Amino acid sequence: MARRPEPEGSKSRVARHRVRALAEGLRRVEITVPANDTRLVKAMAGVLRAGGDEARRVRDAFAAMTAMEPARTGRDLVAFLRASPLVGEDLVIERDGTTGRPVDLK
Repeated sequence: MARRPEPEGSKSRVARHRVRALAEGLRRVEITVPANDTRLVKAMAGVLRAGGDEARRVRDAFAAMTAMEPARTGRDLVAFLRASPLVGEDLVIERDGTTGRPVDLK
């Protein structure tokens, strides 16, 4: 199928829009979802883009349903450990008292 020629200057408008969006802290993301979920995903993206309390609620709900990223700071590590399903369990962790085995390093 032959592509229609784009109107003069359309690429520069798109490029300017993308530069402006990036400067505002937005990122373009392409995803593939089932056709039935297209409207839902677009609506959620709109809520997140708008910000505010509703965006925070959407982020919190999805953060609880998805895997957490690896901890990069001490604060992230503490948050990860506090979210562990083992919180509140009485764990007894003891180190093996043996001296190990001899190793020949020659």
